[in-house]
Amino acid sequence: METQEVSNGMFYMVLIGSAAGLLLALSLVLFYIRYQRRFILQQARQQKAELEHRQNLLNANIQSQEKERIRISKDLHDHVGSSLSNLRLMATRLTQPGVDVETIKALTEEYKKNIDSVINDVRNISHSLSPAGLELWGFQEAIEEFCDKTATTADIDIQVRDKSEGILKDLPFDAALSLFRIIQELVSNTIKHAGAKKITLTMTTDEDNVWLKYFDNGRGVNLTDGGKPGIGLYNIESRLNMIGGSYELVTASGEGYNFTIKLPKRILSGNNDKA
Repeated sequence: METQEVSNGMFYMVLIGSAAGLLLALSLVLFYIRYQRRFILQQARQQKAELEHRQNLLNANIQSQEKERIRISKDLHDHVGSSLSNLRLMATRLTQPGVDVETIKALTEEYKKNIDSVINDVRNISHSLSPAGLELWGFQEAIEEFCDKTATTADIDIQVRDKSEGILKDLPFDAALSLFRIIQELVSNTIKHAGAKKITLTMTTDEDNVWLKYFDNGRGVNLTDGGKPGIGLYNIESRLNMIGGSYELVTASGEGYNFTIKLPKRILSGNNDKA
């Protein structure tokens, strides 16, 4: 009788153990399925966010190009076009009968002034498309010239500190142009929106990278309000992606605007791969 009770006890223990093991295994399977489901959903959300971000970068690039085309078209129409129209009207006066020598001399001087104006407008448009100094002297001198002119016209203190040992002179033209446009965008945003009195651009280098640190002492930007980045920032990121660079933004209301650009030194050899 005791032997049977022992056997029954062992049977129930085995049964309970098996049931517990089965429940544990089932719990593990359910946990794994739930984990996999959450992981897949998280991946899907991440992929969606990446696609939206890439689309925003593309849209910013397209909008920037369209904005540039509109600006050039307006410059050509308002300045070059109007000057040439004036020249044409003035030229018809020479064909009128009875025009004396003094009138011809006066008209000739007006023609010269209008022609000089057209030449100057075309030069300015050309420089806006591709800054002349960038190809002649390289990024460093071109950006210093731009900052000097902007400081004078916008009445703002801009300091350029080059601690990169002149390494930026070796930037390939495409990378130099992208970087030049980025600095232009940052300076333009500071002047338009920041209310800053001073801008500092510092260029440094280490073993692997070149660093450009942009700072203004303006009102800064609140990054915790849930707002999306502006077109300007998307455009900057798009340009950096094209040359293999990256950036870090540190700012807050009342604390200025810190924008740090990192350029791998491989860019200097024309290798823009991100590997």
